[in-house]
Amino acid sequence: MSEAIKISGLIKSYDEEVVLKELDLSVPEGSIFGLIGPNGAGKSTLIGVLTGLLSYDDGYIHIAGLHFNDDNETAIKTQVASVLQPPLLFEQFTSLEFIEYVCEIYGVDTSGLIERAYSLMEYFEIKDFAKIKVTKLSSGSRKKLAFVTAVLTEPKVLLLDEPFEAVDVISIDRMKTILRKLKKKGITMIVTSHILEVVENLCDDIAILHKGQIIAYLDSVSRETLEENASLHEIFNKYVEVEGKDDIVDWL
Repeated sequence: MSEAIKISGLIKSYDEEVVLKELDLSVPEGSIFGLIGPNGAGKSTLIGVLTGLLSYDDGYIHIAGLHFNDDNETAIKTQVASVLQPPLLFEQFTSLEFIEYVCEIYGVDTSGLIERAYSLMEYFEIKDFAKIKVTKLSSGSRKKLAFVTAVLTEPKVLLLDEPFEAVDVISIDRMKTILRKLKKKGITMIVTSHILEVVENLCDDIAILHKGQIIAYLDSVSRETLEENASLHEIFNKYVEVEGKDDIVDWL
């Protein structure tokens, strides 16, 4: 299987703190790829780099068939959509204006766009907010609006940083349904989430990011073997060595 994203030796620092440490990662084309890790592992930073919102210090990134450099950055951005945490929205636009504006930037065919937008907004129960300004939306509605907009841009690669946070259970299931439909169309997705049960159920391959490095890569074969006797939660705890803290709260 070909790779939609190839990262080699990626380094990203904030001042003196190295957040991504010579990170290597390959994401198969047309897959739903799970990226998990504890808070501060570097997941959001990696997504920010892949969207082009964050610069990086060193390394190589190949995405959507192009080497990520100054010459290709614009071309890549038109093929990569994202839902960030928190969502990056334009507060004074109405929800529908935001969708139309972003889709215009991506060069989406406007024929039938409004109908598709209303259909997805109805599916995620935010249709009533179509002419309401973004600044007045709840956290969950903002996340759903960002998700709907990203889908409507018709990307080749979709980057989702904590897409299920603040979203109701019904909408999470509907997001998963949409992601599976996009997979059938050959779209590649990276999903970060702290909800390990959702990642386990939804994603094909899963990587564990810890202290700025990929410490485990679980493809479908290795996952099948590992998960015969352990859940993803147990596997995660083993790799990041989450243990030895319970005695701190013995007084309870």
